Amino acid sequence: PVTREPGPEVQVSDVRVPGVVNAGQEFDLSLTVEAQEAAPATITVLASGEIIHQEPVDLEAGANRFTLALTAGGSGFRDFQVQVDPEGADQFFQNNRLSTFSQIIGPPRVLIVRTDDAESQYLADALTASGLVVDVVAPRELPIGVAALAQYGTVILANVPATELSARRMDVLQAYVRDLGGGLVVVGGPNAFGPGGYFETPLEEALPVQMRLLDQQRVPQLTITYLIDRSGSMASIGLSGVPNLELGKEAIIRSIDFLQPTDRAGVISFDTGGAWIAEIQPVVNRIALQNLVGTLRPGGGTDIRAGMTTVANTLTGDPSPRKHIILLTDGGADPSGLVEMTADLYQNYDITTSVVAIGDVAPSQTFLDDMAEAGGGNYHMVDVVEAIPTIFTLETVLATRSYLMEQPFVPSIASSSPILDGITSAPPLLGYVATSPKQTAQVILVGPTEYNDPLLASWQYGLGRSVAFTSDATARWASSWVTWDEFARFWNQTVRWTITEGINSSVETRVVMEGEQARVVVDARDAGGEFLNGLSLNASLVDPNLGAAAVPLRQVAPGRYEAVFTPTAEGAYFLAVTGAGSDASVQVNQRTGWVMSYSAEYSLRADAGNFDLLADMAALTGGRSLADDPAAVFAHNLDFETASTPLYPWLLLAALLLLPVDIAVRRLIVTRSDLARIRMALFRGAAAAEAQSERLAGLMGAKARAQQRADEQAEGVGSTAAALRSRRSATRSAPVQPAAPRPPEPPRPSGPPPSPGQAPAGEAENVAARLLQKRRERGQ
Repeated sequence: PVTREPGPEVQVSDVRVPGVVNAGQEFDLSLTVEAQEAAPATITVLASGEIIHQEPVDLEAGANRFTLALTAGGSGFRDFQVQVDPEGADQFFQNNRLSTFSQIIGPPRVLIVRTDDAESQYLADALTASGLVVDVVAPRELPIGVAALAQYGTVILANVPATELSARRMDVLQAYVRDLGGGLVVVGGPNAFGPGGYFETPLEEALPVQMRLLDQQRVPQLTITYLIDRSGSMASIGLSGVPNLELGKEAIIRSIDFLQPTDRAGVISFDTGGAWIAEIQPVVNRIALQNLVGTLRPGGGTDIRAGMTTVANTLTGDPSPRKHIILLTDGGADPSGLVEMTADLYQNYDITTSVVAIGDVAPSQTFLDDMAEAGGGNYHMVDVVEAIPTIFTLETVLATRSYLMEQPFVPSIASSSPILDGITSAPPLLGYVATSPKQTAQVILVGPTEYNDPLLASWQYGLGRSVAFTSDATARWASSWVTWDEFARFWNQTVRWTITEGINSSVETRVVMEGEQARVVVDARDAGGEFLNGLSLNASLVDPNLGAAAVPLRQVAPGRYEAVFTPTAEGAYFLAVTGAGSDASVQVNQRTGWVMSYSAEYSLRADAGNFDLLADMAALTGGRSLADDPAAVFAHNLDFETASTPLYPWLLLAALLLLPVDIAVRRLIVTRSDLARIRMALFRGAAAAEAQSERLAGLMGAKARAQQRADEQAEGVGSTAAALRSRRSATRSAPVQPAAPRPPEPPRPSGPPPSPGQAPAGEAENVAARLLQKRRERGQ
């Protein structure tokens, strides 16, 4: 049984809020707290991770029920979490919090993420004037939970580099769009898309454009050299659990993936000296080059000058028009002559240098920043080492100097879209970021005709929609747009196209826990209250660990659809129910949530239920409960019962079967000849059949030979008769000649006389002659 030590225990057993609340409306949150002993405690209510209510209370022994008056904020899907912190002892903290959800009805909410207020100034004003509720935050303030994002219809990134977003934030943003049906709009600028390090990130996967230009003719050949510190300090492990050197290797591999086959790359490592890991070579066989990067191992000191000298001796004579060095180090080296060497490479050989510094670089190591400035590159101070791969791809893009297209042009409409309803033309722009459209994306606006790069592209990504606008929304590139009469209309239609939630409000979704499984129940009715039957619905679930699963819903009753899934983790689950009717007249898109509470073993009633179960088991098997006297399990007080099974029938049968064998072994002597006779006896039938077959074959052969002789004799008689006929005709036609004297008969052969019916030897060939002679005699 699950037991706990004697002592006070406090748990939150129930939290309830209305399922639907209007924006700005006051509503009640009711909760139940159970306590074994009276104790003071603090109740805290959080909405989307932010504290909205907190108060001290005095808990009494037993169930304590509280009702808190709250005010609904902006529209969207809002989660509420209640946490109780007792001031006294408490054995389990797992049962001190519980969550619930509510849908707040009101104008759609939009979240703008920007690094500078200038990036969102015109955009936020345009969306607010269109009736949308707009929140503006910095990249580090972007929520890292799906629940917090679920309250927004769309998230807008305005010129935000990927380096400002942690990997967790990008993963959450991807799940929000793909699995919950949220909207995503990325507005360009010098720090967005390719120059922002979006290559091979969740952001690139969610957008309708890819960061690498497919037209290789537009990108000049680039030679890039990766200079990586492999000293012993690079083996240190950060918060990610991955050594810094391994992250550096991953960064190089990702950067090589971004390069064109015509580009050139080389890798140098340094400790107390510099050594080529991979000589500068064309990026034709990426796999072989990346495999060489994987051979890097940490060890040794730190001599940056040795590595830079090795690079300079080779790179200065490289034929590529673009040459770039990326230095990755954690500092701790002698700075003598490094800034001067970097400046010389830049001024005399047009070789740029960027520096990526890991960890806490001491003030005495500021020469790394000076190196980047003198080398015409960028300095990146990395405190979150997980961002290193993104920084490397960002540097690779900037080194090409081909992705920022800053020239005046007039956008052209490439295809019709609801985003451009009522808009037939657009003002000129002064620049954009070059990208390549994905295969299934819809390109709505394009840039200069010589390139036809996508300026505005959209697509469906999972359950959600995303839009890429590769120019910006500020006076930098869009100075003519911010004063355009249709500026607010354009952005309002763009954002509202990405908002899919709430298409059908006649659908009610709930989740019911049944044992180890959870059942999703969806009730669908039209505006008149009639059941909606024959819908094709699917539920997409996102668990607390951002794992996603699609569950098809099956109709089980009029207007009711159900599905079953097995939850694997405690916490908040988010559901997006989507689908349509057979004639597409009914569209369903609803988001909701469900909380899998803490395990029942943390409940105050867990002990009693466990003991009751064990008592039932004992009663069913004819036993008894030993909970009050555990030592009784060792008492020898069971009643012994004897039983027997007669074995003699089986033993007698075995003796009868073995007796002939025993006699044969002791009495019989079997030799090889005996075995041969036995074998002959066994196979005699086969031998007789074989002899009979041989005899029959001989008779058939004799018959065939006799038939052949008969045929030959018949042929001989036939030829003789033909000869007689020819001679007769000759005799009649020829004059009569006197008979020739009869020749003497040849001597008869010696030997026994021939048998009856058989011609003597030698007569067979003279038969025709004698017959002819007798005929002549008769004629005379």
